[in-house]
Amino acid sequence: MPVKKRLSIYFRDFGYKVIRVKYFIMIVVALILEVTTLLIFLLKSENLLDFELFTIAILYGITSSIIVVLAIGVLVLMRTDKKRDKNKIQTLQKFKRDCRTLTTRHSPEINELVANFDAENSSIDAKIEYAMLLEEKYDSFLKDFSNLRTPPFLKYAFSCESDHLSKEKDFYNGFSNFSKRELLSSLSAQSEIAHTNFLRELNKVEKNLQLIV
Repeated sequence: MPVKKRLSIYFRDFGYKVIRVKYFIMIVVALILEVTTLLIFLLKSENLLDFELFTIAILYGITSSIIVVLAIGVLVLMRTDKKRDKNKIQTLQKFKRDCRTLTTRHSPEINELVANFDAENSSIDAKIEYAMLLEEKYDSFLKDFSNLRTPPFLKYAFSCESDHLSKEKDFYNGFSNFSKRELLSSLSAQSEIAHTNFLRELNKVEKNLQLIV
């Protein structure tokens, strides 16, 4: 996987894990500002004994009001984020159901053809025929998969599975056109990696969403 993409995934996952911390930081910063303001105000006074208690009370009241407003804002933002994250989980589950539906529709026939392709060692013509059929089946699978509605946060997972199906199609096309063994091996390896990344990404996104809800 390219370094740029790995960094993108890392920072995105890191963002998921600290999404709630930002609100805590807002409150802490506000409290620090309040205390700092009071200290500076008091230290600038030439005579602390003569400092008016009423003035301190007003200053403290203003800063405390700011804290209360921030706290209310934080609660609203947390509620909004929680609702949005729950919606993401529902969207993820729907995407997974749609993927299972397509797999149930296409996999039985593909698996049977793959078994026949792998077992056929007596006739190259028959093996090529199986390869051509598999190319068609994977092309159909890819077209159906490409029509799935995919939310932005699942674009990487979607691209991985699209790459997997595309590489499978290319593999059987290459076989029926007598491509070199090295190219076929490379396509097969890339397909397997892409599918593994797809499953890993779905699992990672699901865990991250469950963590922050």
